Amino acid sequence: MLLKRLAFLLLLAGSGLSSPLGGHAATRQGEPVQVCVLSPRVEPVDEGDAFGEVPVAAPTLLVLEPLQLVRLESPDGRLLWSRRAPVGRSLPAPLPWPVAPLRPGQQVLLRLQPLGAADDAFAHVRLQAAGPAAMAATAALMQTLGGRVEAWMAAINRALEAGDVPLAWALLYSPQAPASAVLQDLRQQVWRRGCG
Repeated sequence: MLLKRLAFLLLLAGSGLSSPLGGHAATRQGEPVQVCVLSPRVEPVDEGDAFGEVPVAAPTLLVLEPLQLVRLESPDGRLLWSRRAPVGRSLPAPLPWPVAPLRPGQQVLLRLQPLGAADDAFAHVRLQAAGPAAMAATAALMQTLGGRVEAWMAAINRALEAGDVPLAWALLYSPQAPASAVLQDLRQQVWRRGCG
């Protein structure tokens, strides 16, 4: 019952699933690079950029397209972490958060390079951790859910009903979520739907 209701809510989420990331970067040939970021939830903000407020300290990174390179940088351009796939292969997905947990309000830049893109072609995603109250509330919520699949599904449903897609996706893709065929089926539905 919860899964059917959640699938219905996903269809109603409109802006939560219908728009592509919009993280464009020009290649040497001038062609845009566009990727679909499923987690954390982001929105396009301007040409070549996307932004997402993250309600958890260690978000899971899940991109629909195969990636050959991921860079994580500070707002001033300092490299925090980088990972390149072996030649001809893509990075594993999803990627767990690779650095220290985000502090409330902290900003980082994700630079994502799809498999086969030119060396200078990246999609850019600016992430900002939510404020202290929101981060604490999300952490407390996850603690109360424990290993009960029904509780996780209900929390995801409540987040979607409230229009809080970033929280719903943070819960859905959390490494703390219990192993469950129901949750895995929902993740597959979101994957198949992509960015619309």
